[in-house]
Amino acid sequence: MSTANTEDAHPSSPFTRDDFAAVPYLRHDQFISLIHWTLVDGEWRYTTILGHYLRRDERYWYLRVRGANTRLDRTEWAIFS
Repeated sequence: MSTANTEDAHPSSPFTRDDFAAVPYLRHDQFISLIHWTLVDGEWRYTTILGHYLRRDERYWYLRVRGANTRLDRTEWAIFS
């Protein structure tokens, strides 16, 4: 069985970025942690968030955090375990 290469993917390809990245299997409503790194005055700082996983698409994570639905940009927030 051959595997696809990200360089082979193009706009008309049925594949998404997650088809080529190590993204854990996520179940609806499971707790997950996300991390966001920021450079402040020459030092890296991070923020983490814990929430119930709802879904994701190419651009956003959708979580329920403290009872409120939240959308976080996937270019800024990464899965954190």
